[in-house]
Amino acid sequence: MTVNGTRLAPVDRLHPVGDVGPLLRRGDNVIEVEVATPLVNRLRVVRPQVFGAVARQAYGLMGPVRLVPYRQAVVE
Repeated sequence: MTVNGTRLAPVDRLHPVGDVGPLLRRGDNVIEVEVATPLVNRLRVVRPQVFGAVARQAYGLMGPVRLVPYRQAVVE
């Protein structure tokens, strides 16, 4: 994922959260999400004689994608 041209750490199923807050600016922002297919899905098509019996794995943006506003404050 990139925000205004800056790449964030990868987001995966084990940690499905990306904090874009520090990279946002006033006005318009550009948030780009790149989704990669699991290798086994590709192999099912390219080598069906070997991988054709393997179930297709779900991938992509699962469930709702939300931008949740928050505010940071110093706690003393």
